[in-house]
Amino acid sequence: MKRLELTQGEIDRMIILERIKNNDLTQEEAAKIMNLSSRQVRRKLKRYIIAGAAGLVHKNRGKQSNRAIPTPVVEEIFQLIEKKYSQLREKAGPTFISDQLKKNDGIIINHETLRRLMIKRGQWKVYKKKQQVHQWRERKHHLGELVQVDGSYHIWFGQEKSTLIAFIDDATGRIPLAEFVDRESTENLALLTQDYVKQHGRPLALYSDRGSTYKVNNNKDGVKHETHYQKMLHELDIELIHARSPQAKGRIERLFKTLQDRLVKELEIARITTCDAANHYLKTTYIPEHNAKFAVEPLVKADFHRSIDAFNLHSIFCLKFERIINNDYTVCFKDKWLQLDKSQKEFIRRGQKVCIHQHFDGTIDITRNDKRLIFKRITKQKTKLKSTLLKEDMRGKNRASYKPPTSHPWRHFEKKQDISIELPIGHF
Repeated sequence: MKRLELTQGEIDRMIILERIKNNDLTQEEAAKIMNLSSRQVRRKLKRYIIAGAAGLVHKNRGKQSNRAIPTPVVEEIFQLIEKKYSQLREKAGPTFISDQLKKNDGIIINHETLRRLMIKRGQWKVYKKKQQVHQWRERKHHLGELVQVDGSYHIWFGQEKSTLIAFIDDATGRIPLAEFVDRESTENLALLTQDYVKQHGRPLALYSDRGSTYKVNNNKDGVKHETHYQKMLHELDIELIHARSPQAKGRIERLFKTLQDRLVKELEIARITTCDAANHYLKTTYIPEHNAKFAVEPLVKADFHRSIDAFNLHSIFCLKFERIINNDYTVCFKDKWLQLDKSQKEFIRRGQKVCIHQHFDGTIDITRNDKRLIFKRITKQKTKLKSTLLKEDMRGKNRASYKPPTSHPWRHFEKKQDISIELPIGHF
């Protein structure tokens, strides 16, 4: 006979029902004690009278739930996990595997159910989250009010590290633009920002860290200098805000944590090993799916992005340097000589400052008061003064450094012979 095991709650109910049988309690009083209705008390009392303590045990105890996943389906799921996801470079978690099973294999299973099954089979461990307390900041209310930007240097695909530069809208958590590049340089950041404003318009503000591309951190002369990227944003009337800690820009930090977990695995499943293929997959497949899954609606539907119609993006997103016009109306820039034409739309004269625009496609423009100047490249030799060491002789004449002839006594060194004189003993 199978042994019956009662829980403590069932034992307490059995005692109360026994008191009802002995007329020590009324059904209404028992209902208040057990926090049940009178009808439920009568139903449990009837089962207790007929079957005894066994009537208090749930009939499905020890049986498989009607909503349980069939055993063949569970075995199929773990075979797919072993075949597709166990060999990934970074171990895939239950949430990621649940999404992949739904997308690639048509198997729908809740991630928490899969987590319990994986823990039961020893394929996943329970991780306790560390308690970190940071001041909470409310999301912005409008789309385009604040956009966070950053780069993450990581092994995203293949064996080599690369950098993923991403933008994320603070109000919605949506990724408007992201791209793999070789490094987080001014050129790559400027070109991506140019693509962003072309697609979405100018946001009110960008939120970044205090890296050298975003901020000049060594102002030793006391003057507030700006990076090339800051100057570009100022021309577009976009405020650049610098975070003082990673937690301050936590939205994009959490985004990279998610991407380093999910995107890396998806790129590996898709067998992508090149930057071009990764960017194509990122733009056409991953970002739309990510935004559909994680993005939220803004609190206010108004879009704060502004138009770019009045701006010449080609002249804004470039490197700019100041130079001075020489006496012969030439300008020297990085060992290249540029000859200004005599006929210009803007009046120029010697000693004035001009702005050199170095574009990322290799072309160069010269402007004065935002007007382009006509110029051509010329070949001009730099005049270098030969530094000759001059000495002044006794007569007061300057002449080159003097080299004595071979017959000079200074060039003859004769070894002196040691002369020893023997003195008689007791001479002194």
